[in-house]
Amino acid sequence: MSYDELKSVLVSLGIPEDDISPEASREEVGLDSIAVVELALVLRREKGVDVTEEEIGGTLTVADVAALVGARTPA
Repeated sequence: MSYDELKSVLVSLGIPEDDISPEASREEVGLDSIAVVELALVLRREKGVDVTEEEIGGTLTVADVAALVGARTPA
C-alpha cells in the first residue's frame, strides 16, 4: 500500500486531507487511540493488511504508518 492509498483510507475515516502529510505526527492528523483501532480494522478487513493497533500506535508520523503498512501489504 502506497502513501497515497493510506492517505485515501485516512480521509475515508474523516481526517481532513489538508491535515495529512508524511511529516505530520499521528496526533497532528487526529490518529488518537480510537482512530488507530478504526484504522487497523479497516486495513485488516478491507485491505488485507495484517497490522495491529499496537504496531500503528508505535509509529510517530504518517510516513512511519505508511512504511509499516507498505511492508505488511500482501503482494
